[in-house]
Formats: sequence, structure tokens, C-alpha cells
Amino acid sequence: GDICRREVRIDKSEERLRDGDLGLSIGDGKKIMAALQNAVVTQEAETYALFRRVCPDCHTFRPVKDYTTRRIRTVFGAVEVRNPRWMLCRDCHPGIVDAFAPLKEICPDRVTPELMELTARLASTMPYRQAASILAKFLPIEPTETHATVRKRTIRVGERLDEQIAEEAWCARLQIDERRCGRPLLRHQQHRPTRDTGSNPSCSPARGVLRLWRCDGDFRRRRNPQAATPRDAEADHTHHRLVPHRHEGPADAADRRSYGSIPIGSL
Repeated sequence: GDICRREVRIDKSEERLRDGDLGLSIGDGKKIMAALQNAVVTQEAETYALFRRVCPDCHTFRPVKDYTTRRIRTVFGAVEVRNPRWMLCRDCHPGIVDAFAPLKEICPDRVTPELMELTARLASTMPYRQAASILAKFLPIEPTETHATVRKRTIRVGERLDEQIAEEAWCARLQIDERRCGRPLLRHQQHRPTRDTGSNPSCSPARGVLRLWRCDGDFRRRRNPQAATPRDAEADHTHHRLVPHRHEGPADAADRRSYGSIPIGSL
């Protein structure tokens, strides 16, 4: 790949050396890491934008909509990069006029996930003002990132964690329901006929009752993965719950064979 060079100069007086100021200070480290981060982020942003300009279908360059700038905040400082917008390929999408920003795909919040996580971890153990002060002290963070910024990021990370936990629980329930509905029919004997039929005529030896459980609907049908909320998903789940069906006797069961049923032998 291309070689990118950056030069950073650090001046130190003789008086500082006499006072025992050896090595790099926190301020020197901030300056070095900010310059290095600027070079790395700029190079990576340009590479990804150029990669997304190539149409995956016809392998030609997409037309250019315009060029703007985008400020991305990282752990080692904010970097201002060039943010192009590409049009959709006119040959592959005729009649569709639309544009997209490739950098919005990889950094929609204008903040790297690492900085979001670090901010949330600090804010969960101390007040927001103190967390903002520590970030500004040890990292090349802009002074504009106050306690309000720390609070907003922490709340945003918490909301995403809640959504992730809800999605994992949803997938676990879906797997359990699929395993439960994997068999077309489950038989469970509910009542055995007796000789005493005076109390209940329907329980005669010739009219034994067998409870059958089957999936309501197609056995291979899955729940809608595009359900917007758990409540919508629960409504869609009604098509997969197990419902009881009562069948009377061997003769009636043979005549009442429905979708998904199994022939019942003699009791």
C-alpha cells in the first residue's frame, strides 16, 4: 500500500531536564497520538470511500454527487476527513436518483465505538463531570466534550445494550419454539374408556377420546423476523402455538383426517 509519513517535533529545554523531566509527558503523548491518529483515520476513510465507489454489479465507478467534510471523534482526538457522496449506478439502477455517504456506514454517530465504550465505562463508575475531566486530562479530547456529551453517550450505549439483550432473548425463544414445533404431531392420551358410561355417554368404549397436539399452520413456517416490536412478534407467535384437538374414535378419526394429523389406532 501507500506509505504515509508524518513528522512530530517535541522541544524540551535544559531547565526541564535539570528538573528531572525525562521522557515524554502526557502532553507530548497527546500530540504524538493525535498526529498519528489523524494520518491513520484519513488514509482509512479515503480507502473505504474509494472501495464503495465501485459498483459491485458492473464494476465501474459510480458518479459523484458532491464532497463534504465529516468530523470523526476518536480516542486519540477528533479527525476531519473528506466525506464524498456517491450516486447509484445509472446502468444498474436506471431511473433511480439517489446518493449515499460511505463514511456514514462505518461511523453513523461520528464517534468511534471505542470512545463510546470508554465514555460509558467511566460514566458508570463516577459522576459525568468527573468522567469528562478524566477523559480530557489523559486523552487528546476536545474541550467541547463536556459532561452533557458524556451523559448522552452513556445513555445511547445503554439503549443499544438493552436492544441487544432483547434481540438475544428473542432469538432464544424462537429456537425453543422451533424445536417445540419441529414434530408434526404429539400424541397424549387424555382419557381411557371405562365400562361405566352412565355418567358420561361420550366416554363409551367405542368412542374413546384422544387429545392430539399439532402446530396451528404450516410446520415449516417461521416467525416473521422483521417484527418491529416484541408485541408484534408475540402476535405473530399465535400462528405457532400448540392448540389441542379432540378426535373421537377410530372411525371418526379416519374420516376427519386433517392437515398434519396421524391415523389413530384402536384404543
